[in-house]
Amino acid sequence: MAIPNSNMPGHKRVHQRAVGALETCQESQGVDFKESAAWEVLKWKVIKTVLGMGNLRDGGIIIVGVSERGKSWKLEGISPADLETYDVDVVSDQIHSYISPHAKIDIVTVEHINGKPFLVIQVEEFSETPLVCKKNGPEGLAEGTIFIRPPGMAKTTKVINASQMQDLLELATEKRARRLLEVSKRVGLVPKESASELFDKELEGI
Repeated sequence: MAIPNSNMPGHKRVHQRAVGALETCQESQGVDFKESAAWEVLKWKVIKTVLGMGNLRDGGIIIVGVSERGKSWKLEGISPADLETYDVDVVSDQIHSYISPHAKIDIVTVEHINGKPFLVIQVEEFSETPLVCKKNGPEGLAEGTIFIRPPGMAKTTKVINASQMQDLLELATEKRARRLLEVSKRVGLVPKESASELFDKELEGI
């Protein structure tokens, strides 16, 4: 399936995030730039980055078409030839073949004010369980490995210490507590008007 444009319905959030990232032209914990290249060239780096961003609160975006020149970035856009190598279904299937559980991603093209197109992959944070690499591959991909985007750093790394694992588990615990409260509201175990207050108390005890 062809890559949709971010101006199409349903892609407002990724459009806003991408435009903001291109305007600041700066990588961050939640923004990763890649130089224009075919999917087969970038595939392994993208999969690794998706694994890390999926374990980040609020997720992140990968933008293809930004080149690093010394200490600055140049908004060159993705070339037509490279863009033709990206297919939504193929990219999504190959990404998910290395990730468990399923990651929520949105793949679009974004038109910059300079008239150049950029390919953008938005990665949502995991829904309940942190993302884990489920098989071996290039770029350090290894079965059972958990990747993260460390605070204040624009790179993807493995979880290497207890502090990093604790941060990830706290996010997962928060999500699980929120889900339990939502279920309790639906079945009438928790009064709807007090759900928010009870959730705050639940978090205090975590």
